[in-house]
Amino acid sequence: MKKTVLVCAAVLFMATLVAATTFDFGVKAGGSFFKNDWSDNDGSEKTLTRATIGAFALANITPMIGIQAEINYLTTGIWWDDDGLKVTEAYGYLHIPVLVRARLMREGTFVPVVFAGPAVGILLSAKWDGDDEKDSFKSTDFGADLGVGAEIALSGMKFLIDLRYYLGLTDVYKSTEFSMKNRGFMLTAGLIF
Repeated sequence: MKKTVLVCAAVLFMATLVAATTFDFGVKAGGSFFKNDWSDNDGSEKTLTRATIGAFALANITPMIGIQAEINYLTTGIWWDDDGLKVTEAYGYLHIPVLVRARLMREGTFVPVVFAGPAVGILLSAKWDGDDEKDSFKSTDFGADLGVGAEIALSGMKFLIDLRYYLGLTDVYKSTEFSMKNRGFMLTAGLIF
């Protein structure tokens, strides 16, 4: 199943490269706001806020539609208060979405965009209150990014802002006793070249 998804994504990406009329590249940075969904959550868990950075390539198929491939560093997790002590779970991922991106206006100083697409996460680290727990988690996470944003043209440069939700679709915890899915928001700003 995973190989089929990856092969389909690769074929779609290659077809996009052939059909593209122009290419844009960019970098972005911002924050991630995750509250992972454990099967035994009791409501005391809080949103984990961390920095995120990334780069992307946008293949413009038409002036309004494009395919955007990204590579981001992303941290998911939760934290809670345990009798006055802050306990943190943090999971570092290489987050790789391939998004269908639609501009809602052909041109202008402020052009709204919407986007959605599949994403794969490659686990780089897993820390529970500072202790390494990477062996307790699956090495990949599959899900979807859904979001809105805008391209802003100022002084001959093009800036980008976007807000997205990541919906993790796979249980990334290896134990059968509990399950955990990555869920959260990302807010980023960047520069398009």
